[in-house]
Amino acid sequence: MGAAWSRGLAETGEWLEVYGETEPRSIPLERILATDSDEAHPFTAYLYVWTLGYSRDARRMEVTLLFPAEGDWRVKDLQAVVYHLPPVQEERAWRDTLARDLQVAGPILGAVTAGLTGSPAFPDLNAVASIGAHLNARSAPQIQNDEWYVRRVHDTVDETLYQGVEWTLPPSFVNQIGTRVTGALLVQFIGAAHTHTAPAELPTAPLLAHAMLTHGKETTRLPDPRADAHVRLPLRVTPEEPLT
Repeated sequence: MGAAWSRGLAETGEWLEVYGETEPRSIPLERILATDSDEAHPFTAYLYVWTLGYSRDARRMEVTLLFPAEGDWRVKDLQAVVYHLPPVQEERAWRDTLARDLQVAGPILGAVTAGLTGSPAFPDLNAVASIGAHLNARSAPQIQNDEWYVRRVHDTVDETLYQGVEWTLPPSFVNQIGTRVTGALLVQFIGAAHTHTAPAELPTAPLLAHAMLTHGKETTRLPDPRADAHVRLPLRVTPEEPLT
């Protein structure tokens, strides 16, 4: 197993790159919440990162990561982030917003942690909380009038159904980040064999990424669709054996 990267370019100087694990392992569904310590599976998640570069004025960005929804596994998206390198131009406002968000979420997370930490039914709670806290600390906050957001999406490409996540970033937010913007998606792969497909027939479609940059009436698609409409990252998911 190992991480790899793939990059798509546009003639205007913009580019989109995606990188992540190309040979992850899927987890049998019954092992995710198994309460027996001998049957429970260690929390295993994978981070897929995209980076977009642009060379002109800041513009609205829509970035999409798509995983094939065919074969003997499915993706469970866990957390999406947009990275920023502090201090940004309005760092004080960003930190104040992040502090308010943490103040609201703190009591809820504390109550959950106090009730579940050490419970054999949730052996990996600390790992999940640690990873989530690390990503939140690196992620840009939701600033009033500059809110970025994500949504779950699907598409059909080359007659294959894809499911994924789309980021939307307004120009004012992008201007704070800089001319190189990076986001990431934390996922788990869950075993889900098709009841009518033999293992030998399962496809090995790649992870796909694309972006749309909009400034007024001008729109740029990344990568250039005249060459290939998507950045493609090889993806071969190896299933773990189910419990017997």
